[in-house]
Amino acid sequence: MGFLKEKITKGLISLLLKSEPRIFDLLRYGAESESGETVTPETALKCSAVYSCVGILAESVAMLPLKLYRHRGSSGREEARNHWLWNLLSVAPNSWMTPFEFRENLIQQLALRGNAYCYKVMDNSNKKIYELLPLHPDSVTVRQRDNWDLEYTIHFPDGSEKVVDKKYIFHIRYRTLNGYEGISPIAYHRDTIGLAISAMKLGSRQMKNNANPSGVLSIPGALSLEQIMKIRDSWNQTYGSGGQGGTAVLDQGAKFEKIALTNEDLQYLQTRQFQVEDIARIYRVPLHMIQNNQKDTTWGSGIEAMSINFVVYTLMPWLRRFETTIARDLIPKNETDLYAEFVVNGLLRGDSQTRYKNYQVGITNGFLSPNEVRALENMNPREGGDIYLTPLNMAGSDKTEEGGGKKQDGEK
Repeated sequence: MGFLKEKITKGLISLLLKSEPRIFDLLRYGAESESGETVTPETALKCSAVYSCVGILAESVAMLPLKLYRHRGSSGREEARNHWLWNLLSVAPNSWMTPFEFRENLIQQLALRGNAYCYKVMDNSNKKIYELLPLHPDSVTVRQRDNWDLEYTIHFPDGSEKVVDKKYIFHIRYRTLNGYEGISPIAYHRDTIGLAISAMKLGSRQMKNNANPSGVLSIPGALSLEQIMKIRDSWNQTYGSGGQGGTAVLDQGAKFEKIALTNEDLQYLQTRQFQVEDIARIYRVPLHMIQNNQKDTTWGSGIEAMSINFVVYTLMPWLRRFETTIARDLIPKNETDLYAEFVVNGLLRGDSQTRYKNYQVGITNGFLSPNEVRALENMNPREGGDIYLTPLNMAGSDKTEEGGGKKQDGEK
């Protein structure tokens, strides 16, 4: 009986989701914010601050080179371009997406819903992955078994579902509380985003009404219902939003009294500005990066300092989530010398004058070669550019003066 009840329940839920996908959002993220607005990942994107923050995170991660390296012990590392995983990460994750689109999609889902999933298409030996197929987070549920292992249930549009082991799923989590499922920034900050959407709609309604507040027509004496309706319709037609600010003419002692608060009364502009700052705070995105420069010195002295702070304190955690998930879910367990890493040096270089001064210090002090500097500037190597200089005052004490040593006082 219990099994039959569960089967019927799942069937009804599948039917509801198939007929109205937004129901899933209401079940997962709740119905309303305190402002009365229904806030889901889709409706939240209609708020320009959320759209910009999610966009800057997703596009910043997507545009960075993602490379696969192999440790070489004391010899450093080398790019593992011949490994099948290099093609998967940097060339073609599947048959229809570019690497940019793939990473942009995953980070966007992560920033909106707190989870990003892919199904791994593997060979018969389950050792090589041919494709990574993105799964919509709303179509996947994860459960922890009694033995602490994880299983994933994929729900398909036709109402069917498939339970798979974790070895077939690539799963990035955002700030997990239970250890196996991420939390949604949108769900946890529903009221903040709802207020921003309400303020946006208030402005739209004001503009639709030609920025005129609503009010009451007060007329002495008793009026019939027919007279009331006729006067109201005539007033709205002549002096409402379609009247384009026409001048009202009142007779027989009629008076117009405002009953709506003005934008100044509601502190409308201040509210909208604060909501932008509050949403930027959720994602830790500097205001200047979402086209808001009112407080462009919050994170340091100047845009350059804030941009570097953005990489270090905002972008890095998203990159590390991606990299460590690759290590756990994609790299073969027997190839412990492999690892993936985003290249962020270009974002941290600073202005050209500062870079060239740093390069000069690196070359003259012997920890950078000219060709390494040229590589950082996307230039081809030159012949003889792999030599590391040794400053004369750092030569060993057993060296002669000709070899770079320095004679001590009193020596002949």
